[in-house]
Amino acid sequence: MKKCFLPILILILPFTVFAQQEDPWLPEFLERWEQSKAYTLAIAESMPEEQFLFKPTEEMMSFAEQLMHIALVIEWHAHSRFAGLDTPFRKEEYSAEGLTKASIIEVLEEEFAKAQQLIASFNPAQLSEKGSYGKFTRTRRQFLLLLADHVSHHRGQLVPYLRLNNIQPPSYVDYQ
Repeated sequence: MKKCFLPILILILPFTVFAQQEDPWLPEFLERWEQSKAYTLAIAESMPEEQFLFKPTEEMMSFAEQLMHIALVIEWHAHSRFAGLDTPFRKEEYSAEGLTKASIIEVLEEEFAKAQQLIASFNPAQLSEKGSYGKFTRTRRQFLLLLADHVSHHRGQLVPYLRLNNIQPPSYVDYQ
């Protein structure tokens, strides 16, 4: 009996140890999320308040509108798509109209923090679950990647806004 038990134990033990290890993906994502937040806020802080309504062209969003759009989509992607709560896309509630630089930055900080809390409390076993919007079906992990991609996309658009106003943008290298 002892001879039979040992080979079985040798086969099962690695799987038991592996099953007990936490998935590092969410903590790694959150580490990157903090850097993304810091860089986005540094970009926002770099623009003087009197230039927050600046638009490179008439059909583009203003600097302030871009920041509020980032906040809106953080809220929507994190809660509606990633968490699967199917919350509405509340564009009207994230209007930049009449807001100060400080209040826009506060909204951004709040949305980054709420998303961070949601992601930190998320069960990693659910990362492969699927959800959909429009014609797309994605895993919860993919929704987080889309969220990060969207923030990067709009933050990247803000760099020329700063340069067109003769403002040196914060160095991306400092926020990797």
